[in-house]
Amino acid sequence: MRIRLPAMLLLAATLLFWGLYDRYALDGDVLLESPALADATRVRGDCTGTNGHFRLTVHEDGKMASINFRLPGASDFRMIRVRCRIRTADVVPGKYSWRCARLLLTQYDANNKWIPGQHGLVSQWGTGEWSFHQEVFATIPGAAHADVVIQQSGISGTAEFDSIAAEPVRLKKTFFVWQGVFAFLWVGMAGLYYRRCRLHNRRLRLLILLNIFAILFGTLMPTVVIQKGTDGLKESVAKAIQKRSQSKPAAAPETTIKKKPVDHDVHETKRIDRFNEAVDGAHVAGHFVLFSSLCFLVYLSAALEGQHRSYYFKVAFDILLFAAITESMQNLTLDRTAGLSDWLTDVYGMALAFGVFLVVRFFMRNVLKRH
Repeated sequence: MRIRLPAMLLLAATLLFWGLYDRYALDGDVLLESPALADATRVRGDCTGTNGHFRLTVHEDGKMASINFRLPGASDFRMIRVRCRIRTADVVPGKYSWRCARLLLTQYDANNKWIPGQHGLVSQWGTGEWSFHQEVFATIPGAAHADVVIQQSGISGTAEFDSIAAEPVRLKKTFFVWQGVFAFLWVGMAGLYYRRCRLHNRRLRLLILLNIFAILFGTLMPTVVIQKGTDGLKESVAKAIQKRSQSKPAAAPETTIKKKPVDHDVHETKRIDRFNEAVDGAHVAGHFVLFSSLCFLVYLSAALEGQHRSYYFKVAFDILLFAAITESMQNLTLDRTAGLSDWLTDVYGMALAFGVFLVVRFFMRNVLKRH
């Protein structure tokens, strides 16, 4: 523990400082604050509002309830901070976890077409007391206007929203100073533990280091880069599906069947959900795969080196500590923050890796003994 104490202290300092430090300053007049139902540009489903307090209910028929508030001049600013309080009562989520009570910032082009991007602010379901949420969104290039949307898209239940506000913000200059200070400290810590953890003597040191660099690259990668990659993948898949459908022979027209009118609100919500599903799926998969592979490589290297079984417990603790450190380092980026759910995903990946390692060691015990 004495060897790991410097890293643990710096981890605690990082989480404490960035948890209290507000990196943003107001960059203009408030765009939205405690709106009334009369200020809404679109209302759908069972929605009521009084004095800035809104109640959205989904009945057994499952019809979504939502309210849109247009933000005038939102495209003139680079970043917008959105915040509100949410309380839920018997909200049953839909197929996906975000199909429930949530707050969004949606952006549209000049033709009023939805632009893919970071939209979901919070997803809350079940029954819970008032909780405060806030998030900063970057305005997307080409966006003509933006809407703050409160929504109950679950199967049933009631969601209440209060203290809704949106304001333009900018990064404080001191943010870059503190970013540099903590980055310097963590680089120095990496140099210290490269020797203390004897990474230069590990049998699989090249693969282990490549895995570590991949984790750090994914940790510090801006969200906008991840979103662009997801958009490109989805666009390629959509084109492939469209090309395949066009190659099929057209079916004979059936004049007796009438087409059901398209609900554009539902269609837009489904597109947002599909986008969030792709981004969240890639994010979770990245965490799971990278930490499971790191854990497996370190265990396999320890087995090839003939380490005692007690060494495996030290490895598990060190990788858990490294996972927490990489999560805390996301606070040094412009648009990412540490999250407990990501750390738990890392833990699940490590658990799987340990199980795979035990199987591999059992079938390769004779080879490992020779090493």
